[in-house]
Amino acid sequence: MKNKKSKAVLSKKAGWIILAILVILDASLDLIFTGGAGLQSPVWEPISNFLKINNPLFLTPLILIIFYFGIKGSAWLARKVDKVSIKSEELVLTALVLVYGLFDLWLILVYFFNFSLFKSHYYLIPILIVIVLIYSLWAEKKLKESS
Repeated sequence: MKNKKSKAVLSKKAGWIILAILVILDASLDLIFTGGAGLQSPVWEPISNFLKINNPLFLTPLILIIFYFGIKGSAWLARKVDKVSIKSEELVLTALVLVYGLFDLWLILVYFFNFSLFKSHYYLIPILIVIVLIYSLWAEKKLKESS
C-alpha cells in the first residue's frame, strides 16, 4: 500500500528543485519581458542597489536562501501552532511551490497570451492565499490521518 504522506506533499528534494526552477523562470521572464524592472520594486530595489546587481537572475541564490529560512521558520510554526509534527517542512515547501507556480503561470499567460483578467499582480494575492489555505488544510488533514 502506498504511503498517504507522499501524496499530500512533495519530497524536500523535489520541492527544492521545482522551487529553484520557478525562481529562475520568474527571473528570466522578468529579464526578457521587462528588462529586469522587477528589481525596481520597493522590496528588491534597495537590495539590488546595495549588492550592485542589475540582473534578476543573479538574485536567485539570495531568494532561495530567504525561502530556506522562511520555510524553516514557517515549518517550526506549523509544528508548534498547528501541531503538524511530521513533514511540516515539506508541507510549507509544497505550499510555496504551489503559490510560486501559479504566479509564474499567471506571468506566462500575461507575457505570452496578453491575459488581462487582472490589471495587477496584487489582485492575485487574495486568490493565492485562499488556494494555499485550502491546500494546506487538506494536506495537513492527510498528514495527521497517516500518522
